[in-house]
Order: sequence, then structure tokens, then C-alpha cells
Amino acid sequence: MTEEHRPESAYEKAKFSSGGNMKWIILRGKWGLFIDSAILRMTGYSLMTKQYALASGTAYQQTLLLTTTGARTGQRRTCGLPYWDIDGARVVRGSNGGGATDPHWVHNIRKNADASIRTGWRSRPVKAHVASGEEREKLFEQLDAVSKSTSMYQNMCAPRELPLVVLREV
Repeated sequence: MTEEHRPESAYEKAKFSSGGNMKWIILRGKWGLFIDSAILRMTGYSLMTKQYALASGTAYQQTLLLTTTGARTGQRRTCGLPYWDIDGARVVRGSNGGGATDPHWVHNIRKNADASIRTGWRSRPVKAHVASGEEREKLFEQLDAVSKSTSMYQNMCAPRELPLVVLREV
């Protein structure tokens, strides 16, 4: 896929994120997310992250549950996201499968920095912010060094800047 054909549908995003290797993608859609969130909450392990890692030929990436407050609704929203520990914080990418817009949870964080994360069996409050300027450049370089898909997502998202969200425990 090229920027001229950025993934739009859920299927196209899954195809892009899996490197086109869809035979491994079993969990997807609302039911897949529901099942994965339940398993992640109970075990600390994401089958959805695992299937995309297998499909793209990369290692499994630790995954957390991020709970934010809806920017419009004020309702609590939870999603599973791969994360990286960088400089004493957890960092997640707002890739939206290479789509043209930021994922809902990035909008939520921009509106309200108070969130919570769950890793393993432990939940805790965090302050979240979207990195910008020098902080983002440094994080992007560090993240790209440990996860080559960071550049891949940035290229597909362009001209949108791939949000790198920093989560610091309160």
C-alpha cells in the first residue's frame, strides 16, 4: 500500500498491519477486540498482538490496557495497545493501522490527560500526553531503533504525524 491508497476499512488496516499475511489474523472486529480485551485483562497477554506479530514476522510486544475518558461522551473507554518502556515511561503509538486519522483514544488523551493502564494484573493511574517537538523526535528515534514498524506506520500515516503517547504513572 502507498500513501495514495492509505488503509481505510478495518480489513485494509488489518491487511497493512499484518504485512499482507492475513492467514494469521483470526481475531478482529468488535468481537475480536472484546475477546482480546477479556483475555488481556485476565492474563496480561494479548492474542491480537500475538497474531499480528506472527503475521508480520516480528516478536510479540508487551501489551497494556489503556482506559481514557471519551472526549465527547465522558464515558470510560478501554483498548489494548502494544507498548515500549522508554526513559522511565511507557510509550504507545497512535497508528490506527496506518489510517488517515488518529485513533479515538489519542483524541481522548488530548482532551483529558488523566487515564489508567493495566499491565499484568495491576491497574494504576497515569498522566498521558502526546509527545511533540524535540521530545517526539527523540522518542521516535528510540522507538524506531527497537521497533522498525514505527517508520512503516509513520510513512503510511503521512502527512499525519504518528502520535507517540507517553504514559507516566501518577
